[in-house]
Amino acid sequence: REGSRGVGRAPMDKLDAWDASKADDPQFMMNMAKKYVIMDTLQQHGGECKFGVLFQRADELHCDVLTAALNSLKRKKAVGYEKEMPLLSPVDNEVMVKLLKPDFDCFA
Repeated sequence: REGSRGVGRAPMDKLDAWDASKADDPQFMMNMAKKYVIMDTLQQHGGECKFGVLFQRADELHCDVLTAALNSLKRKKAVGYEKEMPLLSPVDNEVMVKLLKPDFDCFA
C-alpha cells in the first residue's frame, strides 16, 4: 500500500540494519519493530505521537508485531501510555504514546 505518507518508505528488509540470516528469529524481528517502528517514530515526532501514527509506520514496514513490541517497551518503562490493555487499531488510534527512555537500546 502507498498512501501520501508512505511514499518512499520501504519494508523492513530494505532497512540498513536488516540481516536476512535473522529473518526467522522472532527476537530479531521484535527488536527491529521496537527500534524502527516505535522508537524512531517517537523520536521523529518529538518524543510522543498517537498510536495511529505508529500503526501506520508498522503497516508501511510490513510489521505485524507492533502491539507486542509496544507492550514489551512499556514493561521496560521505555515508553508509556495511559491505557492498561494492549493498544489496537482503529479503536486506540488516538491514544498518545510517549517516549520515556530515548537512549533505550532495543537490541541489548
